[in-house]
Amino acid sequence: MATTLVFGEQITVLAALGFVVREFTLDTSTLNGDDVLDGTLEGVDISPYVRSMSINRGRSDAFSSFRAGSCVVVLNNNDRRFDPINETSPYWDATENKSGVTPRRRFQVLSGTTALFTGRITDIDVEYSFDLSTVTITAADDFVLIANTSIGTAFTPSAELSGTRVTNILDLPEVDYPTTTRDIDAGVATLGAYQVGANTNAAAYLQRVAQAEQGLFFCAADGDLTFTDRATSSFATSVATFADDGTGIKYQGIETIYDQKFLFNRVQVTREGGTVQAVDDATSQTEYGIATLTIDNTLLGTDTASLTLATALLDIYKEPAYRFDNIQLVVSALTSSNRNTVLGIELGDVVTVTRTFATGSPASVSVDYGVERIGHQVLPDRHVVTLGLYVADIVFPFVLNDATFGVLDADNALT
Repeated sequence: MATTLVFGEQITVLAALGFVVREFTLDTSTLNGDDVLDGTLEGVDISPYVRSMSINRGRSDAFSSFRAGSCVVVLNNNDRRFDPINETSPYWDATENKSGVTPRRRFQVLSGTTALFTGRITDIDVEYSFDLSTVTITAADDFVLIANTSIGTAFTPSAELSGTRVTNILDLPEVDYPTTTRDIDAGVATLGAYQVGANTNAAAYLQRVAQAEQGLFFCAADGDLTFTDRATSSFATSVATFADDGTGIKYQGIETIYDQKFLFNRVQVTREGGTVQAVDDATSQTEYGIATLTIDNTLLGTDTASLTLATALLDIYKEPAYRFDNIQLVVSALTSSNRNTVLGIELGDVVTVTRTFATGSPASVSVDYGVERIGHQVLPDRHVVTLGLYVADIVFPFVLNDATFGVLDADNALT
């Protein structure tokens, strides 16, 4: 059963620690019934034993790749039920003479019906202190499966949209990623027909696809391997507004960044076998000196596409930007409606952040950001969510005859 925290949130932690059930048995099972050929491992609700939990998903910044998300749960183990060598554990399979508490089993965390994390157990650490015991279970999402998969045989794909390339890589026999747990956009960028070398890491290659597309590639909280293209990101609408003045969901703390890390006034992009496509902003270079961003060997199909990418990046990074970086929310202090909104936010979603000031001008700042990191800290008396933010290049659909959206410019575009 789910555990209800003191502020009313219901947390469920499911781990496939039990035995194989619903296994198809000749002369017993019914064709087209509930049984399946290899059986299935049903999740065991271990929520009542949870002492603390942390979840971290996303990337460190806009120029880093997404990595496998992780979940760390500390469990009470005084009855040794989670000890993998305990033969009297309820999860011990006497038929197979082994424990169900083992790596690679499915693991999921839910808040109500909303998935916060879906993955597989990677580590099980038992600790004893006299007669007291805890077990720390670490899990990683299925992005780790892609990270541990290589493309076996060299091949040359056709020139194709980025989403098609992602699908074709996932369909390779040596990758064979389940079609039922994918969420792949079509893509906007056309990729070139460049050879994919033997033993190329599948995750690293697919991150190159995301780079060329300027999209996102990650494993969602519900377990779906997700690829979003630039159209999805650019035309996204805000899913939540966070504010300190009562006009949005209240946050506890906010961090800002204002440095040279994301200042680039010369951008040069090169595709495989192409020539360098460089763009400069003379005004910024005069003000700050030359700062160069170089992206080599992209999978883009033409030099023109490389130039377009370079121009778009220059427009975003030619000036140092004062921006919000991390926002902390104590969801245990929110209404159930606002809590559900926060917990439903996914990587790549756009949120609006408002900060007001008691002195100075302007009196308030309100900006749209994309979400690139999501962290959860869950204890019996509180649940804190941290959202890491990045500058979202948002445009709005062109609306004929509209005074604001009826002008084709940098902020409005044809869908």
